Amino acid sequence: MNMVQREDLDDEIIRLLTQNSRLSYREIAKELDISHVSVSSRIKAMEEQGRIAGYTAVVNPDAQSQYPLCLRISAESGGDLSEIGDKVADHEEISVVLRVSGECELLALAICPDREHAIMLLDEVAAIPGIGKAESHVVLETIKLGGFKLKP
Repeated sequence: MNMVQREDLDDEIIRLLTQNSRLSYREIAKELDISHVSVSSRIKAMEEQGRIAGYTAVVNPDAQSQYPLCLRISAESGGDLSEIGDKVADHEEISVVLRVSGECELLALAICPDREHAIMLLDEVAAIPGIGKAESHVVLETIKLGGFKLKP
């Protein structure tokens, strides 16, 4: 198999796993018309390369009565954004941290159990050294999360 075909195959495996991370190697193999041994070896290689970083369940926060919160974070002048982002990501409630261009430099998504926890999280994040400003935005409706539309 040449490199282009291997990359196309890897992309197809990732597409299938993104749609349903519970698919077995045999189910993926059947869908792609290849052996389950090939699927296993390609997935193992992608895990070792860091292309596949993990597998997870997507939970609808609205159905769980959870409190989703978006955070916009700006660094103080000279603040190390990668270091700040790493400290923000250490909070268990935060599921996504992105370094972005524009008015703010980091965006984060947190899923908190309730409003009180969301306020405590915002205070903790704002206290991280190097952060100049941290503002929160309450999520009014979660439409799509983890690649899945949450409403039919």
